[in-house]
Amino acid sequence: MARGDGGGRDGRGEPEWRPVSDVDMMTAVVLEQLGANRDQLRTLEPARRSPHLLDDHTVERIKQVFGEQRDDMWLWVETGQRWQAQDLTAAEAAKVDQYVTAVEAFAASNTVILALADELAAGTIEKRLARSDLELGMEALAEALARRANPFPDATPVQVRHPLTADDTDEKSWPWLPGRVLAMVVPGEWEIMVTDDRLVDGLDAGGNPVYPVCRRVAEAIRLR
Repeated sequence: MARGDGGGRDGRGEPEWRPVSDVDMMTAVVLEQLGANRDQLRTLEPARRSPHLLDDHTVERIKQVFGEQRDDMWLWVETGQRWQAQDLTAAEAAKVDQYVTAVEAFAASNTVILALADELAAGTIEKRLARSDLELGMEALAEALARRANPFPDATPVQVRHPLTADDTDEKSWPWLPGRVLAMVVPGEWEIMVTDDRLVDGLDAGGNPVYPVCRRVAEAIRLR
């Protein structure tokens, strides 16, 4: 979406809106950026457990880059709205719907990244070094007690034993696959989303892959 010389919503000029004939190209661009956002999330997830591995500059850079992405999101959204307002053929309408769904997933991923960056900003190495020994000791004790009560907190990246095929009933032969903890359902048992791309069962309404969810005891789970 090139910009013109008029008065756009963000003060940088009125965009030169793409025609609906460009919908395939625009959808491909959105999906590429959505994929990059998901890669960024996978990179940042381990830092949720150890935010002190990041410094202030890195976190601020993430917030700057994805803040600019958020500020430009209206361009992608309004493009879809303008197309939907046109007199489209059935084929064009279906492609525009796919574009709108991709943009919604793209916007959602941006929101998650910025929220995670805000969360990580409170625990960077500079923030940690600024705390007193007493504060760090109390925090370490609290973390140790929490881990003892629940060694796999919500959203923890883990590996989980899970079959690759439905007919594999030999639990001892199940491979260790990547997953993410959804919740501890009862003491000693957790609900896990198995995030192995070989097990994807289509896409949800937001364009996100649908992964299987299972319940496992501690012996079938290990930290990544």
